[in-house]
Amino acid sequence: MLGFQLAIAFHLVGIIFWLGGLGARLILLNAAKSGANEGARFQLYQLQRTIHLMLETPAFVVALIAGLYLTHATKVTPSQPWFRAKIALVLGLIVVGLLASRRFKAFNASGRVGQAATLVASLVVFTLLTLVAVLTKF
Repeated sequence: MLGFQLAIAFHLVGIIFWLGGLGARLILLNAAKSGANEGARFQLYQLQRTIHLMLETPAFVVALIAGLYLTHATKVTPSQPWFRAKIALVLGLIVVGLLASRRFKAFNASGRVGQAATLVASLVVFTLLTLVAVLTKF
């Protein structure tokens, strides 16, 4: 029982830090100014890269491993609709993270900032829909 409770705690903490890191990177991207000099762009790129590698990635791995354990322990199967929805929405969150990284690379190279508001909105929508799918288990 203690292992199950620890897995839930690790899964939730991993999710919080993963999505929190992604949200922080999107806030940085939203605050970036087009036409910034190369030094400022490089500093911003390095900061977001540090957040990505030191916070987001380890948190994602923890959430993934704990989630796999929970899936096995509770005998959840992919045939359950809520679980398929959760996996699809988590894949959407992964895509949002990849798009954020791509926009930072483009900003570092060219100095032009893309719209971060759409990524922030996507992050919020995917997160809320995942929460609804898990809590209601429709």
